[in-house]
Amino acid sequence: MTRQSIELDLSDFADAARITYKKTRKAKRTPRGAKITGPEPPKPNRSGPAIRATIDRITRRVPEVMVKITQGKKNPETGKRGILCKDMRGVRAHMQYISRNGAVELEDENGQRYLGQEDVRDVLRAFARAGTPIPERDGRRREVYSIVLSMPPGTDRDAVKAAVRDFAAAEFSGRQYVFAAHDDDAHPHVHLAVKTADARGVRLNPRKPDLQHWRELFAEKLRDHGIEANASDRRLRGIVKKSERQAIRSLNDRGKTPRLVAQQEAQAYDEAAGRGRHANPAQNKISAGRRRTTAAYGKVARSLATGDAEDRALALRIVELVRAMPPPTTRHEDRVAQLRANTKTAGVDCGADRDAAKEKPEQGRDR
Repeated sequence: MTRQSIELDLSDFADAARITYKKTRKAKRTPRGAKITGPEPPKPNRSGPAIRATIDRITRRVPEVMVKITQGKKNPETGKRGILCKDMRGVRAHMQYISRNGAVELEDENGQRYLGQEDVRDVLRAFARAGTPIPERDGRRREVYSIVLSMPPGTDRDAVKAAVRDFAAAEFSGRQYVFAAHDDDAHPHVHLAVKTADARGVRLNPRKPDLQHWRELFAEKLRDHGIEANASDRRLRGIVKKSERQAIRSLNDRGKTPRLVAQQEAQAYDEAAGRGRHANPAQNKISAGRRRTTAAYGKVARSLATGDAEDRALALRIVELVRAMPPPTTRHEDRVAQLRANTKTAGVDCGADRDAAKEKPEQGRDR
């Protein structure tokens, strides 16, 4: 097979695996015609060399970046999330948090650095007044986006901060923002606060394609600073389970049982004891996704196997990656299997344990 044919097969990989995100957003306009939401993110690089590099990093298990938008608190009665940073009261609280009340240095889009409460107040005044003003209270829409960018423990913290600096300059040019690196967690991470509206009033409106673009850009900037980083879809790594929510993880760390977790645990105990079955409506979709992923990998591996020594080595690593993928099971299925195994080996009464699991769950929102 020619080099051109191999590159074409690599270019088709993302579509074959269907690891793409739909364009679900169109720019809204005011009655006067001014655009109030930003443009679509740039199309991802799906060239053969780019896909080859991504697959190579996946097979070598290069660390994956994490980029997330911090959400507001969820109302336990309605289930709806509040709007974070919808006015200066919220922005002020957030700035105090990321600056640790002035103890952690902030850096803005111009490279200006701020330390101490008076400097934080200067930042807040600039956010409130410059460009599109932010109301002091009773706001109805998000005025500042809180973005967290992080890497696994052991990553050079200075390189992570430098990569965030470059990422923000490239992605949010023309917007106000500040960022702060936090060193109080094993995972090096940086909080980036970006004003929603730019000087022309064009507002950010990030969706899944934007988040994936941010991940890829952050990984690129990390590599520029000598840190191996990848931004692949978890399904390409054989992972079907979404990561545990931060709020639930925090409650678990404090020894508390969130209400949702208690309900899920009770369902698992019931099924393990033979009292009904919890059907996952997404299971067929999950299984179909795994089949598409393995088929796409198979096609690429067969194509690479006809190439040079480097191509053949990558083909072998792809085969090993697919073989090592865990079955596409859900957390519920894993927990049921674990409970049944415990019952067989230790004679555990799932019914009694289920009742214990229901005792005193943490009520209200997973704060």
